[in-house]
Amino acid sequence: MDTGFLRCCVPAPRRPGTGGCFRARAAEVEALRGAVGALHRQLEGLRDRRSGELAKYQERVAELEREIGEAEQEMARCLREYPALLRLRMALDAEIAAYREMLEGEELRLGSVAPP
Repeated sequence: MDTGFLRCCVPAPRRPGTGGCFRARAAEVEALRGAVGALHRQLEGLRDRRSGELAKYQERVAELEREIGEAEQEMARCLREYPALLRLRMALDAEIAAYREMLEGEELRLGSVAPP
């Protein structure tokens, strides 16, 4: 048993007035124990709150990862469809140009014929 604390606080064993020092130290120790207990409770509360927040953030990360996966799949689908759509557009542009040329030819033919 370490008696260094008692030697520090109580210089001589049966000296008058030493009981006050002991009681003061005992009260201080009890106050510190209460403070430590309060800090432990506060720490547990913080740990509980942190674990709740961590679970919430992990859920959000999983949700964002799912959204990224869906966006990647949609982008891959669009990239697969793009060449076919491009070919279709080019074919439609060529058809529109052919019809435009035919219409302009008809307009010229009808314009050269005088109205009755």
